[in-house]
Amino acid sequence: MTVDRCIIIPASDYKLADALCSGLSPEGGQGMFRRGVVEKSAPDHGPATWLISAGPISSDMAALLPCKSVTTDAQGNQQITTTPGHPELVPAIAAKAGITVTRAQIDALYAAIDVSDQEPFAALDRLGFKLVQTSL
Repeated sequence: MTVDRCIIIPASDYKLADALCSGLSPEGGQGMFRRGVVEKSAPDHGPATWLISAGPISSDMAALLPCKSVTTDAQGNQQITTTPGHPELVPAIAAKAGITVTRAQIDALYAAIDVSDQEPFAALDRLGFKLVQTSL
């Protein structure tokens, strides 16, 4: 079973995020972060400071990740509810895939990334980001 997620990571965390996604979900996790993202005020061409992946991921992988759910209240204001995921499980699961990672590294990664059930452009807008034309 799969669920849709939009995952935005700092470009500086690419190696760790890519290793974890590839190792924990070998069928679909390889090469997830192919699109560059920058703040809206940045030029349209240039180095990506963030990377995005959006689409279906396994329910098991989704359960490990934090997730922001965004709804709109009666006054039109966005309400964000965050589920924390299960960072405590990741180091042991990663070890089974041959990846050495500490809980502190996972906590830092989870603090830096944005995972939501929003459509990609809605998530980018919420964060004040846009896609950038760049080669990875």
